[in-house]
Amino acid sequence: MSDAAALVAGLDLSAARWYAGKARVEAGRRLVHEAPLPGHANGRLVILAVSYAGGGEDLYTLPATADGRLREAVVGDGVYAALAGEAGDERPLGQDQTNTSVIVGDALVKVYRRIEPGPNPEVEALEALAVAGFDGVPRLRGTVRREVPGIGMIDIAISQELITDAPDGWESLIAPLEAHLRGDATGLRDLDRECHRLGAAAGRLHAALAGAFGLAPATAEARAGWRASGLAGLDEALAIVPTGDAAELARHADAIARELQGFADGPAPPVTRIHGDLHAAQFLRSPDAVRVIDFEGEPTRPLAERRRPGSPLRDLACLVRSLDHVARTAEVRAAADGIEADGAMDAWIARAQAAVLAAYAPAAAAAGIPLDRSLLRRFCLEKELYEWVYAARVLPDWQYAPRLGMRWLMRDDAHL
Repeated sequence: MSDAAALVAGLDLSAARWYAGKARVEAGRRLVHEAPLPGHANGRLVILAVSYAGGGEDLYTLPATADGRLREAVVGDGVYAALAGEAGDERPLGQDQTNTSVIVGDALVKVYRRIEPGPNPEVEALEALAVAGFDGVPRLRGTVRREVPGIGMIDIAISQELITDAPDGWESLIAPLEAHLRGDATGLRDLDRECHRLGAAAGRLHAALAGAFGLAPATAEARAGWRASGLAGLDEALAIVPTGDAAELARHADAIARELQGFADGPAPPVTRIHGDLHAAQFLRSPDAVRVIDFEGEPTRPLAERRRPGSPLRDLACLVRSLDHVARTAEVRAAADGIEADGAMDAWIARAQAAVLAAYAPAAAAAGIPLDRSLLRRFCLEKELYEWVYAARVLPDWQYAPRLGMRWLMRDDAHL
């Protein structure tokens, strides 16, 4: 057995944030590809395949180094820098991500961990936005694309401009809400402004994507696909989420299904290339600019689906639902210390979503993207179902967010 094959065979995937098979039964794994990394004497790019008992197979990248024995690379080995062709010391990004991002000098290197043949949607979007001169994303410095024998061309990694003056997009929203629940409301006014910035940035992004990729009415086939996908997500959530959550979801299942059926009704909405996973943490909110990151889409969806034109309102639903999740996280943290929210987060969610939509609508409308609130609500329901399934499969500690989010959506006063 080669060193690379032995590494693949002995790899502990159970704790890997990027491993998508945690809720499946592994049937086997194999070494697919191994190649040296130019510029690093010991660096290797390893690609492995994991197959599952229920069928199917996933490919994963594994940056590695052979310093005595072949092992998975860690930050500081220089492997990520060599892979991306960047110079400088490696530092951890310090954020929880499905892929692996490492700071290298003045660049941010992202290695895609679960990969498929063909262009990565993030690479396509960033290249198109660069050609269009759009400044609402960190500048793309380079891409790593490899021809893998027996597999095809695969996008492995990108490097981008490092943005250093933006706070953590998630915690910077949670902290003032948690402080509010503890009696200090001084940060709420700043949050109103930040929600407005989020909505305006999303509108600019969709206008730029529509300009770069074109805008067309959704086909009947596409809309039927939205309906089928939403209903399948409902069935999957009912089957996979924990018993107590499934029972709560089952009480609303018929009403949710009726709303999801409406995806195929009414005038055809416009579609274009979208971000695909536009939650609040994807916005780098510097003092003088807002930039959007992570265009690879929802990580559990197939690459072909993530590259397909979609409704910008799917992105918008992701953004407004993430604000609910921000509030619920603050609520859960405060509750751990015995502090009850008493409806305060419900009121903030409505206020935050209204601010986002008010700022989003003008830029989007100017690009031919109307704010259809009925369609937006359907995408919100679909998003919460996706989040519930994702939490059950990959991130069990996250299940409170879609549970509380869906509970809010099914209230009579949950207007968008």
